[in-house]
Amino acid sequence: MKILVTGGSGLIGSAIVRRLLDLEHEVSVFDIKKSKFQDCNFFEGNVTDSERIKDVVKGHEIVIHLAATLGVINTETNPVKTLDTNMGGTRNVLEACKIHGVKKIIFSSSSEVYGEPTKIPINELDKPIPITTYGIAKFAAEEYIKAYSRNFNLNYTIFRLFNVYGDEQAVDWVLPEFVNKAIQNQDIIIHGDGSQTRCFCHVSDVANAFTLALDKAEGEIINVGNNSEPISIKDLALKIIKLTNSKSELKFQSFEESKRNRNEIMKRMPDIKKAQMKLDYKPTISLEDGIMKVVNKINST
Repeated sequence: MKILVTGGSGLIGSAIVRRLLDLEHEVSVFDIKKSKFQDCNFFEGNVTDSERIKDVVKGHEIVIHLAATLGVINTETNPVKTLDTNMGGTRNVLEACKIHGVKKIIFSSSSEVYGEPTKIPINELDKPIPITTYGIAKFAAEEYIKAYSRNFNLNYTIFRLFNVYGDEQAVDWVLPEFVNKAIQNQDIIIHGDGSQTRCFCHVSDVANAFTLALDKAEGEIINVGNNSEPISIKDLALKIIKLTNSKSELKFQSFEESKRNRNEIMKRMPDIKKAQMKLDYKPTISLEDGIMKVVNKINST
């Protein structure tokens, strides 16, 4: 199949592109940053450029839409840019799909759409109440997609991703940041008291979900994550210190001091039964194995 991946040069995008190429699909990447893969088509550009995205979408059967403004501090301090890219950019992609008769869009949404959950684990029937700019933009993008599906018969699958990480992730994200600090025996800064609970999912497992959805789960919203090892941020730091034999110490910093969002979500844990049922999805990489992949990557650079 001819498949376009917007944001295909990023952490998740690169993992998906690698998997699609292994499956012998004809893959194109649309991104502001050049793809590292030589055996795919690359188109430089931004999804906020409606004319550019129309040109690029033409001729593709499936669009995997990942391009977005990311990062807690980045999205909260740049709300207009976040909404323009994550909402407006999605609208541009959808319009291009409509014009060129794309069969299906697979969209990367986020657990942020749920806001602070009233129960754990979170399933797809729980009402979204986003409280961050990023979550609001992602939820609005989901609604755009459903509207285009109803009005223009565009098939879709929406994935709500939970705390994705990987060995090629930038070190300003929590897990690689902790690993990088631990390797250098530097203090690890914990925002708040560290009781925030997360379920981390390795990017290769996430990429697998996207490839499974190429011809399945149409018209579905599905949680994608790894719920087998929920862990607090404090315990994550301690686990990384132990695995790296580090001399790092934990230093606690208030949300106000750290410039983190005052709406920090305290608990995230996905119910992935629907992914298992609709896609036969099963995460395979344990947290310890994933951490060691990050350790080895940082040590090699």
